[in-house]
Amino acid sequence: MRKKVINSQLSNVKTFQMYYRQMKNLAENVFKFNNLPEYIDLSYLNRTLLNNGAIAFFKDEILDEVIALPFSSYGSLDMYGRPINIYVEGQNNYRRYLKAGEYVIMYDNTSRYSLKLDIAQLAERIALCVRTQDVNIVHQRTPRIWKCDSNTEKSVKDTINEIDSNVETVVSTKDSAFADIQGVLNPAPYVTDKIDEHLDKLWAQFYALIGVANLSIQKKERLITDEMVATQGGTIVSRYSRFEPRQRAIEKINKMFGLDMSVEYYDGEPSTEDGKDEDEDVSNDVSADTVSM
Repeated sequence: MRKKVINSQLSNVKTFQMYYRQMKNLAENVFKFNNLPEYIDLSYLNRTLLNNGAIAFFKDEILDEVIALPFSSYGSLDMYGRPINIYVEGQNNYRRYLKAGEYVIMYDNTSRYSLKLDIAQLAERIALCVRTQDVNIVHQRTPRIWKCDSNTEKSVKDTINEIDSNVETVVSTKDSAFADIQGVLNPAPYVTDKIDEHLDKLWAQFYALIGVANLSIQKKERLITDEMVATQGGTIVSRYSRFEPRQRAIEKINKMFGLDMSVEYYDGEPSTEDGKDEDEDVSNDVSADTVSM
């Protein structure tokens, strides 16, 4: 029994970790950076912004490249609580102290905090719903509860195991061990479909948090334009909260280091080099060589 409980707890943790990874990946890849310096790793940039809430851009004179690295503040702050002097550090033990005017800080949102804790909360609730669905589906199997005397418990268990193992079992009508057995059936109600509706609301909260448009409304008739705009109010605010600090930082970066960077929300869909949609039926005859990697 203890082993079964431990396995269940591990499944809970693994389910949370799965959704936490997926949701962080979505939150990191909301923005598209244009003309990003080649020396800056986009994945590291997005991950640092989400995890730390900020990242510092500066130019390394030896490499003659603009770099983006996480930082910590040292010394006093300005009147708005912003760092004046910072200390940047890379994964390869690269370290450097920077003074005001040598760097530009890019924040993930206007509140200047990390979204990973908020995402973890939603991931935990989504994982709880999914695990509840798993248990509910398992309980849809007809449960068998056998009521018997304590003296005949072992005999009944052995017989049930034989039946579960597809072993033919013969029981005498005069066998006292099976004289007073009673079967009790108590199937659990099916609630997975109701949990699906709650899951849709949780995912909608997450999409609104990261600024991705999502329409999750249980309604038979069509929505009018005003209704659709009203439902996206939180998403619009979140989009601004995350886009504005990136845009402002890029303007300063371009001016300080002579770059031509830009940022935009990635609302489009990946397409082929020919500009054709992936769903478009280009040819009915597709050879194995065409799809092989």
